[in-house]
Amino acid sequence: MLAKEFIIKRRKDIELVMKKGYMHQTPLFGMLVYNGKEVGDKRFGFIISKKISKRAVDRNRIKRLLTEAVRKNIEKFEDKKWVVFLAKKSLLGLKYEEVEKEILKIKTLP
Repeated sequence: MLAKEFIIKRRKDIELVMKKGYMHQTPLFGMLVYNGKEVGDKRFGFIISKKISKRAVDRNRIKRLLTEAVRKNIEKFEDKKWVVFLAKKSLLGLKYEEVEKEILKIKTLP
């Protein structure tokens, strides 16, 4: 489980990242990254749309996979950045190792 201090909870903060951040695409997910004056420590948000799957079980599994991969590799992300993950349908049915491998490819973001 990702610690509370690393999670973006407020809708206002996620909208800020979506509006002012830049997009980084991978085959499994999109990442919106924001580095602004009001940003504190690194934080992460996760958006898994119903377009991915109508079943809440599938959406929750994707969220758990992404949060666990981020938690184990949190040092790969630079400080003072907010990242919002936008899940893609290709995440359905994947194992944790495959998701973690994609996170490791990212390394540190510019």
